[in-house]
Amino acid sequence: MIVETKIVGRRTPFERRPLEVPAGPQTLRSLLIHLVEQEVAAYHERQNSVGVLRVLTERELSEATLTGRVSTSPQAPGGTVSTEDAVRTALTGFGDGLYYVFVDDEQVETLDTPLTLRPDSTLLLVRLTALTGG
Repeated sequence: MIVETKIVGRRTPFERRPLEVPAGPQTLRSLLIHLVEQEVAAYHERQNSVGVLRVLTERELSEATLTGRVSTSPQAPGGTVSTEDAVRTALTGFGDGLYYVFVDDEQVETLDTPLTLRPDSTLLLVRLTALTGG
């Protein structure tokens, strides 16, 4: 499955990355939980490598030219993140309408909607931004 993310109002292109489709029947809730668990694990892995000299890959350099920001220096470690808190935040954000979810070009509007996922399915997360001055 391919996961795409986009923040409305930003010029950055869609971010695309693969995600292994979880086994068994799925709902939007279970898919979001799976995605958040993967992201928290990746965050912890990045935090463990902070302070280690890192060389940028060609892909990272290409992406950096698109965003206009290249960072090569180690960053200070961030705070701790619990999977439970991150899942709660993601589910609350969906319920509050902070982002929309589309699976294979169909908007999913409730957390308990059953999903039929294939290895070539696309999950699109569109984060909305508030208008200012209104």
